[in-house]
Amino acid sequence: MRSKFNDYVSEVLEPTLLLAFLISLVGIAAAASYGGISYANSFLVVVGSVLAQMSVNLTNDYHDYASGLDRESAKTKFSGGSRLVASGAVKHKDVLFIGIAAAAIAGIIGLYLAFAVSLWILALIAIGAVAIFAYTKYITRFPLLPEPFVMFAFVLVGMGSYAVAHGSFTGIYAALPTIIPAGVLGGIALLANEVPDAEIDKKFGRRHAVIVFNSNRKTSAYYIGLEAFTYALVLYGVIRSILNPFFLLVFVTLPVAAYVGVGIMKYRNPQSYEKYMAANITAIFVYQALLVIAYSL
Repeated sequence: MRSKFNDYVSEVLEPTLLLAFLISLVGIAAAASYGGISYANSFLVVVGSVLAQMSVNLTNDYHDYASGLDRESAKTKFSGGSRLVASGAVKHKDVLFIGIAAAAIAGIIGLYLAFAVSLWILALIAIGAVAIFAYTKYITRFPLLPEPFVMFAFVLVGMGSYAVAHGSFTGIYAALPTIIPAGVLGGIALLANEVPDAEIDKKFGRRHAVIVFNSNRKTSAYYIGLEAFTYALVLYGVIRSILNPFFLLVFVTLPVAAYVGVGIMKYRNPQSYEKYMAANITAIFVYQALLVIAYSL
């Protein structure tokens, strides 16, 4: 029984939840640097953001299993779908139920914050709902759309967190040089993890960037270009004195981005590529955490 419980905990609490958690903190930290914040609302927006991403993860695992994709993909720690669902350790219908429950709670929190802070948050809730219920079955089938959609959704998480903590969207322009990179990194994490799944994903009708480019070199160039964009925005913020010089600390992760770019270009098989996915997600977490820390310095 204990092992079964642990399996469900592992399925629900995936490490990638740190993406939503840290992006929310970036928005809140930005709001705090420009004035007082509501700690209660800040707590709620973090919980709601994490629950929303949890719902996306779980519904994605459900659909991957139900479609048969999970049973054909090669499993690594970062790609290939859920080992727990595919092995039967966790029931796929339970995963869907938990995902819907997480979405419902996130939706209730979002509605409260929308009426307490700004009705514009309703638009963010609508986009979140699309991400939860339409991403896997529909958005992944549009050429080159999956990664930009995920980036956009994560950027909105940061913007919504700023507005909720600050009490309005006033002054958010000054926070965009950190919120946008933090959100784009969420899409970059997806891109790097799609590389081992491309062959099977294509078979099941998906059209993400790795499939459309059909070239390790082109995928690597896309990855490096997106990474460069995030660093350029932070550098722009520092040069324009929007951000303090401590934000340049994010550049310590630049060698890792280059390392992962080379790994994508040299991709051969899921097992040898796993170290690059591990490096990528670790560097992304460090980058986002440094953005939060820099706001306090």
